[in-house]
Amino acid sequence: MAKQVTWHRFAQWDAHARREHVENVGRDVLAETAVFHQTSDMLSYHNQLPDLIHLLQTALTELQANDESNEWQQQSITALLMDSLVFQHLASQPPDAPATAPASLVQALQTIVPIDADGLNRYLAHLSGYTQYQWQMEHLAEHPLQNMAALMIEFLAYANREAGLPYGRTNLLRQLLPTYFVERRTGQLTPRQDLGDLMRQGRPLPKPPTHFHPLAPDSDTLQRFLAKLLNYNPVRPYPAAALFTLMPTWLTFLQARQLLTPDAAKSTLDDLANLKPDLVIFFESLAGDDALGTAVSQWPSA
Repeated sequence: MAKQVTWHRFAQWDAHARREHVENVGRDVLAETAVFHQTSDMLSYHNQLPDLIHLLQTALTELQANDESNEWQQQSITALLMDSLVFQHLASQPPDAPATAPASLVQALQTIVPIDADGLNRYLAHLSGYTQYQWQMEHLAEHPLQNMAALMIEFLAYANREAGLPYGRTNLLRQLLPTYFVERRTGQLTPRQDLGDLMRQGRPLPKPPTHFHPLAPDSDTLQRFLAKLLNYNPVRPYPAAALFTLMPTWLTFLQARQLLTPDAAKSTLDDLANLKPDLVIFFESLAGDDALGTAVSQWPSA
């Protein structure tokens, strides 16, 4: 059975040992799901795209051959695999390279699902920063899936071009941030009233409405969202660290798109700073990867 390996240990291995490990993890994707997620998250955070791609290819082959796998597992791994192949291609190109998919990339993606070449080129143009939309807040206030997906693609392009951040790491935020906003808007991150209070009072007391900027997190609900990542199995420290440490870049991106004022960005960062002390303690005590504790301790400049 595949075993969880820390980043410190993995980084010391040669290419053959790394490949052997990710193959083992990929083959055990059904039996050791937590190990698979931890490995996928770790490789994404550190932008180890060749190893991540091999892990995902192995896992997808295993799932497709096993009747016990479910469609959601296959879809999520397929999407991450395709994005990772695209990220690897973009990382190999100069910044001013045309956003045109080479035949090798088209062929690699075609082995996974049928690909429309024109659609792929449009995606590359968007992900490279050549395509931008003129956003209005009404396009995003209710977090419609298609619009949020397009905004997150623009963020990946911005973070890579303007901040030099790797696609693998920012993609962790891309996967989680829309979910956080929807859970906050629908009340899933608000405190639940104690059952004893409900029995004594007969009905829950109405809470005064709280107004948030639709695209800026607040410390109260983000703390609860991060707690779910860090306290429930599978524990996911890498996405949690990415979500918190990349928030200054996200807020700067929103300002560049005229979706957030500088004052609102500063107010958001001041509020989120309340989370830093506890997160520093957690991540600095996490064995096996000093990079997470360092990034959190250096926030908001990390």
